[in-house]
Amino acid sequence: MKDDFLTLKNANHGYDLWITGHSLGAAMASLAATTIATNKLFPANKIKLVTFGQPRVGDVSYANLVDSIIPHSYRIIHQNDVVPSSPPEWLFGYHHHKSEIWFNNDMTSGQKYIECDEDESQKCSDGAFNMDMIEHLWYYNVLANFATDGCQGWNIHK
Repeated sequence: MKDDFLTLKNANHGYDLWITGHSLGAAMASLAATTIATNKLFPANKIKLVTFGQPRVGDVSYANLVDSIIPHSYRIIHQNDVVPSSPPEWLFGYHHHKSEIWFNNDMTSGQKYIECDEDESQKCSDGAFNMDMIEHLWYYNVLANFATDGCQGWNIHK
């Protein structure tokens, strides 16, 4: 995988690297972005990490590392999605890295969001009682498992 990544990087000079994922894929995206940045495989200031419904991945030292090396890092959370609350902070010191974009609504076009530029913030989803698995499956009115159905309807603007 590393060789394929480096081949693509070398064939596409000047591009930014977007790393994204949902749920477990979001956790993996966070780890991948951090690994790529710390191993200097790609300039950290050109890495764009954007995740959806990401669970907590590491402890405070991991969160501090991500915060210090990846300037463009956003965890998007849908209203009362239960997964970003897991594992709980009290369990082995799990802790989110920043920044959180919290949609405390249905995420339809034009809905407002709150940006919390902190690792864990009571102003965003940490301040809500997150217990909804259904909201974990829907981001921007797209069902998270739409790929299993052949990505039908992926572009609502066509």
